[in-house]
Amino acid sequence: MENVKIVFVDLDGTLKDNEGKVSIRNKKVFERLMDKGINIVIATGRSLPDAMTYSKQFSTSNYVISSNGAEIYNYLTKETIYKSIISKTDVLMIDELVQKYDLFFIANCLDKTYTNKPYNEPGKKVVSTLKEIEEDISQIIIESFELEKMKLFRRDFGNIEHLKISNKSRNPENTDEILFYDITCNDVSKGNAVKILCEYLKINMDKTMAIGDSNNDLEMLQNVQVKVAMNNATEDIKKIANYITLSNEQEGVAIILEKLYSEIDN
Repeated sequence: MENVKIVFVDLDGTLKDNEGKVSIRNKKVFERLMDKGINIVIATGRSLPDAMTYSKQFSTSNYVISSNGAEIYNYLTKETIYKSIISKTDVLMIDELVQKYDLFFIANCLDKTYTNKPYNEPGKKVVSTLKEIEEDISQIIIESFELEKMKLFRRDFGNIEHLKISNKSRNPENTDEILFYDITCNDVSKGNAVKILCEYLKINMDKTMAIGDSNNDLEMLQNVQVKVAMNNATEDIKKIANYITLSNEQEGVAIILEKLYSEIDN
């Protein structure tokens, strides 16, 4: 494991537990690895502000991958390394479907997040429609508690050729949780972002590791040398993994890193 120079870590279902918390043990392992010159990079489907918040809180690299790979940003130098933008035409097409089926949306821009949800969410600006947003949008999250509405949206969404669903609800039949689709441009993925950042940092892909749990992590794990699946990961993720660690509820990230980097003091 001495050859690995960069570790990409997913947030939800991987680093964070089911209550949205990250353990002190995870933080301490990150700090030790960063001190040894190994980059720890947050790679998430969440917005850039969310990614930066967790990265700063847990002393990981100042590079973050957000919106399922649509953004790569250095928050120390305020440099955008990569950004994929949904065209205004496609935004309007999504907006029509949102209005037609009475859906919620969250729109990720580089430094702002917008939503039409009627209740307040910290850090998000409330608007009525997507077409009100003047900034470039990198990812649109569609949400609803109603499965039938989401099915209708998915059917009509198939007519928008430049976009794809990068991530979706793992258990769509569970009506107790809000259902979601993460929508990005076709060329966006965490896997693509990992390659772009490694090329930028001049790190060979044979010196990379990634840890994830959901199918939006699939290409990321496929593109790195060392592939780690959480115990709570999907079967697709587990099938390609070199290692399966404990779940996000059991500090699986810290445990696998401590195991693979035997020089870390537990």
